Amino acid sequence: MSRIYLIIISALLLASCSTRSGWFRMEGHFLHMNQGQLLVYSTDGMINGIDTIKVSGGRFSYEIPCTKPTTLMLVFPNFSEQPIFAESGEAIDISADASHLKIMEVKGTKQNELMTDFRLQTAQMAPPDVQHHAELFISDHLESPVSEYLLKRYFMMSAKPDYAKADALIDKMIEKQKDNGNLLRLKNDIKNIKNTGTGMALPEMSFEGINGQTVSSGDMKGHVTVIMTCATWAYESMNQLRQLNKKRKSMGNALNVVAICLDSSKEQMQNAIKRDTIPWPVVCDEMMFASPLVPKLGIYHVPGNIILNKQGHVVDRNLETPALLSKIDELAK
Repeated sequence: MSRIYLIIISALLLASCSTRSGWFRMEGHFLHMNQGQLLVYSTDGMINGIDTIKVSGGRFSYEIPCTKPTTLMLVFPNFSEQPIFAESGEAIDISADASHLKIMEVKGTKQNELMTDFRLQTAQMAPPDVQHHAELFISDHLESPVSEYLLKRYFMMSAKPDYAKADALIDKMIEKQKDNGNLLRLKNDIKNIKNTGTGMALPEMSFEGINGQTVSSGDMKGHVTVIMTCATWAYESMNQLRQLNKKRKSMGNALNVVAICLDSSKEQMQNAIKRDTIPWPVVCDEMMFASPLVPKLGIYHVPGNIILNKQGHVVDRNLETPALLSKIDELAK
């Protein structure tokens, strides 16, 4: 009889740690965040746009259809992001201190627990040490989706990307995952990014804003130009947009700006353009990070930016707002 009870209890425990096939569930609780909301989007279009998750009493629950492994990005009220690796039929539990998300713990699946281990091991490391640790992790876990995320985060999306290292690591991963289309696309992205590297002229392209303005890369010569990414859900990007607007008012036509909006809908950005009187083209194809402009320009996060000198050559990338404004003044002399 005791054996039967043990089997029943084990079955109940197993059921509590998983969910129905074709779905993925995450639950969690936070310290120092009693009420609020999280945003969540997918990097491969599994979620159409952005979902909102309500936090009540420090807890939340969220379930979505999931037929294949995918990476979700949780966006917190302070606009920081953390990856979640979703799998069909699985469930995870998240626990964190909202004031110290670097030590967020995620339990329930191997990949999320691997990411938790990496997060905890690197929480107190300096950025160069974190990048080195990421390289070691990737080399030891060539078949893990966590490695794919870390490669993009620390070798392609960082303020000082290392595309040569990223390319070499991708080759190692492709040897283990020959049918992974994401890795093949990343390799192609790096090839495209090299065409917009420091010292290079921007390839011929044109941008059409959601309010009808157009500008081409040829129009940018003779001016200092900033191409930036923004989203209404990313506070720092909207602040950067406003600071650039102030700078342009003081510089006039000496400064060109093009904004690539990564919202899933044009409506909110149109309201922001009207409210802040943004005069330059704001492009929004409603495809978020799946937009073809993201790999073409090599700007993988929000806010991100490319700075061009008056000759139309790339001089820097992904500067924080104060450094970006200083660089504009330097180039305008």
